[in-house]
Amino acid sequence: MADAELSGRGLGLMETIDDLVADSSALIAGYLDPDDREQLYNCIWHCLRWQQHDPDDRIMQLIIRLYDLFVRVMPVEHRMLIYQAAKNEVEHRCFTPAVFIVFMQNEIDEGIASTATIDLLAYSKRDWSSLPVGFKALLGIVEHGMCRIPGALFGAAITFGDGNLLIGLDTMAPHMTDRHINMAARMQTGYVHHTAIQYWLSIARRMATREDQVAQSVVGSCASALVRYHQSAFQPVVTDIERLYPAWDFDPAVSVKQHWSFEEYGKLIEAQLLYPSGEACDYP
Repeated sequence: MADAELSGRGLGLMETIDDLVADSSALIAGYLDPDDREQLYNCIWHCLRWQQHDPDDRIMQLIIRLYDLFVRVMPVEHRMLIYQAAKNEVEHRCFTPAVFIVFMQNEIDEGIASTATIDLLAYSKRDWSSLPVGFKALLGIVEHGMCRIPGALFGAAITFGDGNLLIGLDTMAPHMTDRHINMAARMQTGYVHHTAIQYWLSIARRMATREDQVAQSVVGSCASALVRYHQSAFQPVVTDIERLYPAWDFDPAVSVKQHWSFEEYGKLIEAQLLYPSGEACDYP
C-alpha cells in the first residue's frame, strides 16, 4: 500500500487522544474480517503519526493493542509495507528513529524485528559514550522482556558489526535462552563483519568447557552463525568497520578499516577454531 494510502482515511475527524482511543478500541473490538485491511492500516498509521508529535502513554498502549491485531490478521508482506512506509518517513526526517521500537517490540517476524533493530541503531545519533542512543533503548527492551522475539534483536545487534556495542551485547546475553541464541544466529545482512565473527567465537569459547545440553546447543548456534555468514555473503570478504551516526548525515555511513578475503580470514582465526577454550591461542 502506498504511503499516500496510509494517511488516516476512514478514521473520521479525531481531534483528541480520547477520540483516537475510542475509535481504535471500537475497531479492535469489532474487527472480524481480515479482508477489510484498509481501516486497520490507516488506524495504525494514524497512531504512529500522532506519536511523533504527542508521545502520550495512551498512544503507546493503543499501538500495542492495534499491532497485536495486525500481527494476527495480516500476512508478513503486508506488515512489511507499513514498516517500509515508516522507514521512508524516518529517511525524510518526518518521523524520529524511535518509530522503529514499535516494530522491535511487537513483531513476531524475525526479518522485520531484526531490520527495525538495525535501522534504529543506524539512524540514531551518538551519545556521550560514542554509542548510538538507540542502543540504550534496545538494552532496555531486552532486559525488561518488552519484545516478542529477543533473539532477533540480539542477532541483529551482533551482525550490525560495531565494536563499540560489545559491552552492551554482553549485558544482553544473559537474557538469552539457547532458543534465543539459535534465532540470533539466523540474523544475516549479507555483509560479514570482523566484530560479529569475533563475538560469536567469544560466546562459543565461554561455552566450550561446559558439557551440558544447553551449552552444546549454544556452541552449535555459534557455528551455525559462522556458516550462515559464509553462505549468505554478498562478497567473500570480511570487513572491520567503523560506523558513523546518524546514517543520514554521512555518505557512506560505514568506513572500512581493514578487510580480508575468506581464505585470509580463515587463517587468521584458525587457532581460535582449533582451541575454542582459549588454550595455546592468542586472539586477534
